[in-house]
Order: sequence, then C-alpha cells, then structure tokens
Amino acid sequence: MHPVHHALPGRPSGPRPPGRTVPGNSTVLDELSQVLFAPLPRSDQRAKGALYLRGLIATEGRKSIRNIAAQVGGPELAQSLHHFIAASTWDWEPVSRALQRHADNELRFTAWVVQALPTPRRGRQAVGVWGVASEVTVPVRWNLLRSGQAGADRVVAATRVHDPSTTGPRPVVLDIPGVDLGPVFDWYARAGAPLLAAVPANLPVLGLGPARESRPLPAARLLQLNRMLRRPARWTDPVTGTAHRSLVAGVRVEWAGHPLLLVGEWADGREQPVRCWLTNLTATPLGVLLRLTRFTRRVEQDYVGSASHVGTLDDYEGRTSDGWHRHMTLAAAAHVAQVVAASRARVRPWTHCMVSMEQMGCQL
Repeated sequence: MHPVHHALPGRPSGPRPPGRTVPGNSTVLDELSQVLFAPLPRSDQRAKGALYLRGLIATEGRKSIRNIAAQVGGPELAQSLHHFIAASTWDWEPVSRALQRHADNELRFTAWVVQALPTPRRGRQAVGVWGVASEVTVPVRWNLLRSGQAGADRVVAATRVHDPSTTGPRPVVLDIPGVDLGPVFDWYARAGAPLLAAVPANLPVLGLGPARESRPLPAARLLQLNRMLRRPARWTDPVTGTAHRSLVAGVRVEWAGHPLLLVGEWADGREQPVRCWLTNLTATPLGVLLRLTRFTRRVEQDYVGSASHVGTLDDYEGRTSDGWHRHMTLAAAAHVAQVVAASRARVRPWTHCMVSMEQMGCQL
C-alpha cells in the first residue's frame, strides 16, 4: 500500500455565489426536501419527512416529537411523526448520502472532519461527518459507536466519507479517541484518499528516518527525540480569528503496515508535543497540516452554536438506533438548510448572527 503523496487538492473553496435563482422559485427548504426524500418509496413518507424537517427549524427549545408536531400540524400529529422516525421502514442512509451531495454542491467543501462528540447514550459516542467550507462547517452524517468496543467494520463505516468518486480527494481530518485506526488507514489507503488522524501520545510507531529505530516507540517519545526538526508554523483560530504560532515537526514512520508521517505540535516551550497526528499526506507542508487540525475546533464551536436550533444529540426520545439515525440525519439537514439560506442571503455565517430564522432575514 502506498502513501498519498499529493498535496491538498485545488478545488474552489467557499459557498456558491448566494444570489442564484432557486429552480422553480421553490424555497431552500422545499428544494432540500425534494432532494432528500426522493429515495423514499412512499408519498406519505416523503410528506412526513418534509414536515419533520420544517418542524426541526420552527420549533424552539427541545426538539421533541411532541413539540415538532405542535409546530407543523397540532398535537394529533405526534403519534404519526413518532412512527415515521422510530418505526417506519424508510432507510436513512440514502437520505444521508443525498444530503452530503447537496450540501457539497451548495457550499463547496474543501475538507471533511470526522469527530466524536459526547452523547447521553450510555457506552456510546456519536460520530459526526462534517463538511468544511470557507467560513462554515455543517454535519452531513451521524453514526453511533459503542465506546472502545466497536468492530473494525463499524469504525470504518462511521469514519469514511461516502463515495470518493463523487466527493473528490479532499482531506479527511479524523478525531475519534479510543478506536482502532488500523482498518481506517487500510480503507483510505485502498481508496487513495487523504487522511489526517489524531492519535494518542503512547501509540507505538516505528521511525523511518536516517537513524531508523529498531523497535517501535511511543509517538510522543519519537517526536521528542526528533524535536530538532521543529519549525514555526502560523495558524488562525477559526473561532476567534486570532493569529497564533506553534512549533511543528514531522517524522516518517511505519504504522499498521503503512508508511506515514507522524506530526507533532509543541506549545508554551514544552518538551513533549501537545498533540500527535498520523497522515498519509506525506508531501503536504507541515503548516498546512497544522491548519487542517484546527478544523476540529471549528466543528466543536459550530455544533455548540447549532444544537439548540436544529436538535441536540439527546433530543430523540426513542430507544431504537434506526430512530436516532433518522432524527439526526434530519437534524443535520436542518443545519444545512439554514447555512445555505444564509449563504444565498449574503449574510455572515449563521452561527455568528442567528438567534432565530426571523432575525436572520432568510425565507426558507
């Protein structure tokens, strides 16, 4: 298996010019509903999906099915919507793929972030796939993993970006503590897709430099031994806009059968690196790789800003895994709808200016 040697692809970044006409004069939400629910086999399912999506945006406070029903049709609709989410037969995965394609076409992502976030479901972590555009990040897929016990196939399914032939070879930044990354790097190597993954400081890796190590060493220890390679790199905090400088170094290593680059970042004069990353982007400048790692902070901030508007990880009250995935897929779609509306209305990213859709001045 060969490392990915290309630098970052030169795809145009940033949202599309927001003033384009929506086909058929439909609203953003109507257009998105048509795209998302086209795979659903029944007209009643497509109608319920559009109602639920609209309700996620219209409902203030907790996005319970009862509250959503009250916004889009009255309390008598609650049982029907509950069945649509928790017990219906529709498959959420094609809807998730349609959302990813639509959001990518609208916002023109330059990278993807796959990150774990806390969930109140005991023993599980929620894994979100986020698209990163010039000023915003949006979730396009959610999955559940049982912490520390997920099988390799489940980890790979949760972390890979759908259909590289469609989404293109943009870098994937991965930050999921406590999972086996070996199968993930295997999959990305076979796909020829770029990956940058956070790894624990004690991960054993084999150095491949001029003084090749005879045995694996903990990642932080190997970086500390090669601290003479550190170089300053500038980056801008994606939340505050403040400029910073860190020391960063890269060491060629072998891990899980793959030739990779181990990247370390130092701060505040410390001897040990504060974070360690493995990547197959072996020819990409270290400063670029460091700036890519900062996308995880943008995701965290955008999730905090969006959760109360489109649905949090604990809003779904049912017990089924499929029901949770359906709810979170539509919550991600609600997030995308609001960001696309903000883009077309030529306003700042919605997480910086939105308290409600009315204040944003956008017609969904």
